[in-house]
Amino acid sequence: MRRVPWTSGGGSPLRGREAESAALADRLAALSRGRGGVVVVEGPPGSGRTRLLAEVHARAVAAGLPCLRGSAALDRLAVPFGPLLEALCNGPAPLLDASEPRLVRPAGLRSWTLQEARARLAGAAARGPLVVCLDDVQWCDSATLAALPVLLADLADAPILWVLSVGPPPGAVAARVEALCRGGDRIVLGPLTARAVAELAADLLGAEPGIAVLRAAGRAQGAPRLLVELLRGLAEEGRITVRDGIATTDGDAVPRRLCELVRGRLDQVSPSARQCVRVASVFDRAFTAAELAGLTGVPVGEIAVVVEEAGGAGFLAGSDGLLGFRHDLVRQAISAMLPSALRRCLRRQAVDVRLAHGGRAVDVAAELAETAAPGDHRAVDLLRRAAEDLAATAPARAVALSRRALDLAGPDGPHTAQIVAETVELLWRDGRYAEARQRAEAALEGFLTPEAEARLRWVMARLVGHASPAEAVRQCRAGLAVAGVSAGLRASLVATEALHLSRSGYTTRAIAVAGRVAVDADAAAGATALAALARAELARLNPSRALAFQDEAEARVARASRPRALEDCARAFTLTASGQIDEALREADEGVGAARQAGHRPAEALWTMSRARVLLDAGRLAAARAAADAALSAAGDLGSGDFADTTARYAFGRAAVHMGDEEGVRRCAAEGARMASAEAPAVRRTGNWLAALAADAAGDTARVAELIELAWADSGAPGMTPDPADLVVLARLALRAELPGLAAEAAGRAAELDAEIPFLRGVADHTRGLLTDDPDLLLQAVKLLGEAERPLVRASAAEDAGRVLGAAGDPAARELLDSALDLYEECGAVRDAARVRRRLRALGVRRAARFSGGAGGGRWGLTAAEVKVALLVAQGATNRQVAERLFLSSHTVGSHLRHIFTKWNITSRVDLTRRVLEREAA
Repeated sequence: MRRVPWTSGGGSPLRGREAESAALADRLAALSRGRGGVVVVEGPPGSGRTRLLAEVHARAVAAGLPCLRGSAALDRLAVPFGPLLEALCNGPAPLLDASEPRLVRPAGLRSWTLQEARARLAGAAARGPLVVCLDDVQWCDSATLAALPVLLADLADAPILWVLSVGPPPGAVAARVEALCRGGDRIVLGPLTARAVAELAADLLGAEPGIAVLRAAGRAQGAPRLLVELLRGLAEEGRITVRDGIATTDGDAVPRRLCELVRGRLDQVSPSARQCVRVASVFDRAFTAAELAGLTGVPVGEIAVVVEEAGGAGFLAGSDGLLGFRHDLVRQAISAMLPSALRRCLRRQAVDVRLAHGGRAVDVAAELAETAAPGDHRAVDLLRRAAEDLAATAPARAVALSRRALDLAGPDGPHTAQIVAETVELLWRDGRYAEARQRAEAALEGFLTPEAEARLRWVMARLVGHASPAEAVRQCRAGLAVAGVSAGLRASLVATEALHLSRSGYTTRAIAVAGRVAVDADAAAGATALAALARAELARLNPSRALAFQDEAEARVARASRPRALEDCARAFTLTASGQIDEALREADEGVGAARQAGHRPAEALWTMSRARVLLDAGRLAAARAAADAALSAAGDLGSGDFADTTARYAFGRAAVHMGDEEGVRRCAAEGARMASAEAPAVRRTGNWLAALAADAAGDTARVAELIELAWADSGAPGMTPDPADLVVLARLALRAELPGLAAEAAGRAAELDAEIPFLRGVADHTRGLLTDDPDLLLQAVKLLGEAERPLVRASAAEDAGRVLGAAGDPAARELLDSALDLYEECGAVRDAARVRRRLRALGVRRAARFSGGAGGGRWGLTAAEVKVALLVAQGATNRQVAERLFLSSHTVGSHLRHIFTKWNITSRVDLTRRVLEREAA
């Protein structure tokens, strides 16, 4: 059974103080048995000390125990012995007549009061147990503070329960108050729990508090008095409504009732402390004594005294050299009492004070944005600086500050155009693409200086570049057409034009334009030109040269101590083109993480789409399809651009073709047809290539013949991120469509690939081997690709080698086709696996379908490739023999064996053989 909370006079229950109430009840019960003592109730102002003493009084009266009550006040003209005399002279049965002290001569008043108090209290205790409650002991006058220890000591054996309420004491009397409390039982009042707050709110409002009421109640920080006055004030002003038994509220203004409570407390302190607290209320956050002195004009040497008084009165508190209001709700109430014009002026001055004492622009930006007036050029500069500092970590806040700077600068301000450009870029970083573009276009329609217009067009090019590189090129050219543009900005425009020409698929033009950027150009412009050359080399299927340019671009940026552009995904694509899938995936994962941490939404979207493409090349088809779908759903405006088409949509379509997803293939064909009419050649080629693959999946050879020539026209490769391995696919489709010239062209391009990279050499041998079904070239390709991180490419080579050897009656064909089937099944390539099973059946081998959804396969807890290695090793084959049989490298075989030993917890080939025999027997 739950203890019913104490109530006094029919008032609301005492919430959140059950343990304290129980402790006091126990002391009252002990007093009834003749045992007195001292209980000290400690807590800051508003914590409910007075209310708890009222509950003690009510409980004592109910038990028939006399209870004397007195309280001190924050009053510089305090009456000597005031609290003691109040306790002795008041109540139903006063122990002292209020007129008696007036008959005593002043010189003897101190000794007379102490003697009479001791005697009257001793006499009352002799008649029965007695309770004495003294509130706010920390404000007692010096005479009372001197008398209380004497009375407590002299009456220690009497049945008197002293209940002393103590708040934070002023420094001058802190030691005396602490000594007074040392001998008593201490009850420390902390803030109310969330449950107690909700219960108290329900008591006050007569209804269950809704979320809005609980949020408003949270502003009291668990201080009971503040909470009560806040809710009662809101109710008095009609700002709380009850519907279906749930109380709700609107608005955040401090109610008048609470302001009056705080005003009353404020009136109790000295004028200097009052002024100090009023001015301090404009500080939204913690402040130093020096900052307060700077704002109030009080000398630093004198401010400590004022702060001490304000702290003793419960307004201010200090920690680690900083000051602040004990309750922010009190600060808000005091701030609300200030005339609005004065409050705004003081808050603006507070910004300058903080800056003068070492504050950063980003630390005062919120106050500055709220208090600055139009034409405040210092505020404009500070807001721009803060927005720049926040851009990399909090773009939404940076946008708000930049917008405010724009408002303050006005339409004709000296830096308005530059601020527009900054705001546009920040909007883009925050994912508000449409708003960014609209604001930029509106600015371009107005009057701008030549430099401002060119800079804004450069920002626009960066803004639209991933959605439409062709539009980015137009913006750069429009900026370059403006006369009187600085050399540095002109270099940036030229470099950006080159970058987007390469993205569009105009490789030759891009190289020529990039060559116009001076060697000693700005680091960012030079790096952009190098990035354009990197993309051009990738389009030419030269990933090694592309990586070299990419490395130099990043090194140039690093040497200039500038951060790498978060939205630059080029390295990941270059790595996949050279077969380095694991590194590309790490690059993509790091890119997503960095963009997400920085709050750069476009970069996150671009990296997420790029990751889907890398997953496709990794052979993780189901993951690639899911990642592409998710990326497009979350991309917003960027989801409809050229980058999305050539990465995420491309990955989705290719995965659907491999997986035999008929609906996905139809979607692939439709997307390809749409992309085929794009403005950028790279996107058109990608669209035709996707449509060709979809047509091949549908068996429409005539359509394939038409589309593959379009896809590989003008010596280009499909996509903004071409894949050398697609040369194999092109040769195969061309031969099937009876286009031997195109197949030979694909083989010629493959022969030009970098022979220093085994993956590319394997692709070249594979492509050339297809032309004449050369088994030696195809087997060489299988071997070169044996360690490649591209399982679908490896499977394709093994399938073609198996097909050719099978036609010649070579028994090695079965193992090759088995290997291809395992890889296809591990990747989830249903369509490709079905084709290989048909080839195996033609050789008299039947294998049931078994897919793992792209996550691996096999049996006995091993992958399919590991099972093959285990079987051969169990038959006595050496690593070299296994490598030759499975067309793998010895290194790969050793890796498979290590994995097998780990999974089976064995240490030798003998153990492996025994395990294989056991499992085969089972």
